Amino acid sequence: MSLVLVVPGLLARDTATLGALPALRTLARLAPEPRVEQDGIVAATLLALGMPAGTPVAPLAAKGAGVEVGEHYWLLATPISLVAGRDDVLVAGRILDIDADAARPLVAALDRHFETDGLAFVAPRPASWFVRVARIPAMTTSPLDAALGRAMFPFLPAGPDGKTWQRWQNEIQMLLFDHAINAAREAQTRAPISAVWFWGGGRIDQVESVRATTFFAAPGEDGDVARGLASRIGQTAAVPSPTFSATLEPMQAGRDALVALPAVTDPEDFAKFVHGWLGPAIDAVAAGRLDALDLVTDGHGAAVTWHATRPSLAARIASGFRARPFVVPSADRA
Repeated sequence: MSLVLVVPGLLARDTATLGALPALRTLARLAPEPRVEQDGIVAATLLALGMPAGTPVAPLAAKGAGVEVGEHYWLLATPISLVAGRDDVLVAGRILDIDADAARPLVAALDRHFETDGLAFVAPRPASWFVRVARIPAMTTSPLDAALGRAMFPFLPAGPDGKTWQRWQNEIQMLLFDHAINAAREAQTRAPISAVWFWGGGRIDQVESVRATTFFAAPGEDGDVARGLASRIGQTAAVPSPTFSATLEPMQAGRDALVALPAVTDPEDFAKFVHGWLGPAIDAVAAGRLDALDLVTDGHGAAVTWHATRPSLAARIASGFRARPFVVPSADRA
C-alpha cells in the first residue's frame, strides 16, 4: 500500500522544532530530495496522485464543499487582503475570519453586480467562495499560493479574456472597499476583505479519474479536494481517525490511500500529528509495511513533497541506519 499524507501548515513550525524530530530525520534519509511546488499544496497533492499539472481545482473543491457543480465552469473566488505599495499591490493573505453574517451580504452584493455578466457567486462556507461562469473564459490564472506575499500584477488573469477579468477584479475591489462589512472590520482593526482571487478554473468532467485510491478527508476546507476526488470515482471520503493505525489498519491490503488531515495550527495540533500520524507512517515505510509515503505539506511559502520508500538492504547498511539532518527546503520565491 502507498499513502499520500496531506497536512497543511506543518512547516510553519520553527525549524529547530522540526529538525529535532527523529521521525523527520528518518524521513530525510528515506526521501533525501524533496520536491518544492510553487503552486501550492493542492497542486502538490494532485501531482503526488499522478494527476497532470493544471488539473482544475475549483470544481473539485466546490464539489467537496457540497456545491452541485453540474457541467458548469467554476473558479475559486478566494477572499483576500491586499496592501498597496509605492509601485505595486501586494497579495497580503487569505481572509479566513469571516462569519456567515458577513459572508452573506458580500456574496449577495457580488451576485447582484455581476448578474448580467453571467457570474454567480456561492459560498458553501463563510470563507470558501466560488463563482459559476456562464461562458468558459479564454484565460489562464495563477494559484493563490503562488501569489501570496508577492506583487499582484504578474499573477493576474492572462490570455484573450484576461483583461476582462482584471477589470472585474478592479470592480470587486471598489465594491468591497465601500461595503459596510469592511468598515466594521477596520473599526475592529481586522484586515479588510480587499478582493477575491480567481483561480483553479474548469469543469468537473475535465478532471481525470484518479487511480484506485481510498480517500480520507478532514471536515471543512482542508478535506474539500479529497472529497471531490473521491466523488469523481464514485466514492465517499471518510473522516480520518486521530491515528495512522486506526485509519489504515482496517483497509483492504494493497489498496492505496490519500489522507487529508486538518491543518497544523498550534503546538497541540503539531504534537497530535507527530505522535498519531507522522511517526507511525515513517516507521511503517522503514519497516516495509508501507510501500511508499508521500508527505505533502506547506507553511513556509511553498508546498513540499517528500516521497519515501524503504531503502535496499545495501543502502541501509551503507547509511548505518542513521537518520539525517532534516532541512526545510528553500521556497526560492525570487
